[in-house]
Amino acid sequence: MKPALSVIFFTVFSGAGLGLLIWTLIASTMPQHIRMDAATFYKAIGIALVLTTAGLLSSTLHLANRKNAVYALTRWKTSWLSREGVFALLLYPLVAAHLFVIHSGYASLAPFTMLKVIACALAILFCTGMIYGCLPTVPRWNTWMTPAKYVVFGLMSGAVLFTSALSLRPVEVGPIRTPMMALVFLALGIVLYFAYLLRYPRAHTIESALGVKQGRVRMLDVGHSHGTFLTHEFGFQLARDKAHLLRWLSILWAFVIPFALLAWSQWYWVATVFCIAGLLVERWLFFAEAQHVVRLYHGQRVV
Repeated sequence: MKPALSVIFFTVFSGAGLGLLIWTLIASTMPQHIRMDAATFYKAIGIALVLTTAGLLSSTLHLANRKNAVYALTRWKTSWLSREGVFALLLYPLVAAHLFVIHSGYASLAPFTMLKVIACALAILFCTGMIYGCLPTVPRWNTWMTPAKYVVFGLMSGAVLFTSALSLRPVEVGPIRTPMMALVFLALGIVLYFAYLLRYPRAHTIESALGVKQGRVRMLDVGHSHGTFLTHEFGFQLARDKAHLLRWLSILWAFVIPFALLAWSQWYWVATVFCIAGLLVERWLFFAEAQHVVRLYHGQRVV
């Protein structure tokens, strides 16, 4: 598949923003462990909303006709893309309601509104993953691991970013304790990523596409003499050696280096930059390595 940079930016940065929002809200209920002061709380919430909004706005760059973007919200009964948009729009009034509650005389409602925001953020991450995970036409995406990756990677990058946000708090609040949650999700993320990689190669041939159980089908004519929209969008070619290099680069940047920096240093923002950069590479590979079954009807033997 041809990688769309706007979608790559959207999924990575919105995922990190939503993850940061979730961890910030959870930390605000556990002052005895993390000591989340008010100034740092609002800084983290602000960073989370900026990243999420920037990602959502960038996703509109992938639309062929941006004037019709509103119609994408009307298919929420059948479309994961529409559900993602609905939950994304719902997130902002839920956050506003939670901030209003914690500053009003209705503090008893704060746990309820907080759970609503967290559930909405998780729903956005899940719906984003299901946009691709529900497609049987792209075998590499059509697995439960796809939405699981989007949720786990969002929580992972958010946890790393949350550790960096904590470093913004005043000195008198106290030093940052070992960011165990970020380390746990970095470990979980790399395990899930390797499990996803080991699931493939998964061969789909022209015979299996046509339901032919015996014999070999040979393409007589691909039906065109020049490139088409299908070959342009779904015929992206990625050299195997380049894919291997980028894959190991994504593993080092997204998981290994952030884990080492968080575990044995206080370079929290450096760890965040590496994690985001690694996830950008991973997400680019996610699209570049995906092969649509339409390629079988344009001469390719296996997808």
